[in-house]
Amino acid sequence: MRDTYDLAVVGAGAAGLAAAISGARRGASVVVLERLARAGKKLLATGGGRSNLLNDNLSASAFTSTDPGLVSSVFDRFGRTEIRGFFEGLGLPLQADESGRVYPATNQASSVLKVLELETGRLGVAVEAGFEAERVDASSGGFSVVAADGRKVGARIVVLAGGGRSYPALGSNGSCYRLAAAFGHRIVSPVPSAVPLVIKDRMCHFLQGQKLRARVASKIGGRLGRTYEGELLFTQFGLSGTAILDVSESLSVALNREGKKDTAVVVDLVPFMAEEDLAAEFSRRQDAGWAVKDLAAGLLPEKFALVLPQLLREADFPEGKGSKGEAARGLAAALKAREFRVLGTRGWNEAEFTSGGVDGREVKPRTLESKLRQGLYLAGEVLDVQGGRGGYNLAWAWASGFVAGLAE
Repeated sequence: MRDTYDLAVVGAGAAGLAAAISGARRGASVVVLERLARAGKKLLATGGGRSNLLNDNLSASAFTSTDPGLVSSVFDRFGRTEIRGFFEGLGLPLQADESGRVYPATNQASSVLKVLELETGRLGVAVEAGFEAERVDASSGGFSVVAADGRKVGARIVVLAGGGRSYPALGSNGSCYRLAAAFGHRIVSPVPSAVPLVIKDRMCHFLQGQKLRARVASKIGGRLGRTYEGELLFTQFGLSGTAILDVSESLSVALNREGKKDTAVVVDLVPFMAEEDLAAEFSRRQDAGWAVKDLAAGLLPEKFALVLPQLLREADFPEGKGSKGEAARGLAAALKAREFRVLGTRGWNEAEFTSGGVDGREVKPRTLESKLRQGLYLAGEVLDVQGGRGGYNLAWAWASGFVAGLAE
């Protein structure tokens, strides 16, 4: 490794590798500084090991940020077509599923990392593993990146692309927030996102391990949020599954950033039937002499027999009270809008993403250069930009990394 480069990239994840390739392709000398022993460790775990690179339905409207115009500006320069072309140009065939999720044709994240490593090698990008950036000092010629062990690397331009705080075992520790804050940047408090929820409820205890399709909405301060449909999994600590991961960001922000306590999820456990149809079916079954515990047979997993009496009590219709029609309507209402109080999240070790980061209003939307320090650029989860599950966050990493790497 030499002492000075045109471009130093802190972090060898998706955004960092994209920035390195982008910079090297325009002729810059580039070094990537990675805290772990190898590049791309977190990338290998994305998409369940398949690497969900992108979503063909990519749109800036799928993202939230402190600067709503930031995402659209970046995608205008490097959007869905450019991301696809980037990987296909590296010799990586892509395939999309019915939801628009784009994967490598091999269905292996290792294929993605391999073509990125081959391209950085072809371009002469230096990769310095085991380099934990302790600070970035401004100098007359640009910057000096100083490692925890005292090593120094000089660069005219620095891209901070070290990721957020999710999955710390895979390399993310949020250190780039500290590096950016040293230049005066405001950090929107990072909180776990796409994360299972902690709920203390007898239903979760009785049904742990049960999985079904459901509709889920957040409820914060009495107000319902957006509804998501997907897999719901009952666990020993509360609720998980894709629907819960999708709804978790607003709840995590409310709990961990805003300190709110009135947080819940409202779950439709029978999304394939209207409430009145469900009530009519329960009434028919009651008229046929079915026991309460069997009323949901064929509609819900068998273990729900353990909790139907509880749901009737919650609806104020314990067995033997009220007419059969009233009880049927009460049970249907309970199953269509069961509320679970959310006490917390499972934290960084189980979060897929980070919500928060450097205030998006403090970078130039077209280039991602810091408005506070010339020559400093930011990309990926370091910025306060969040997309949904299904390839959106990785798309942001590729796009923002590539744009930041165009720095001159």
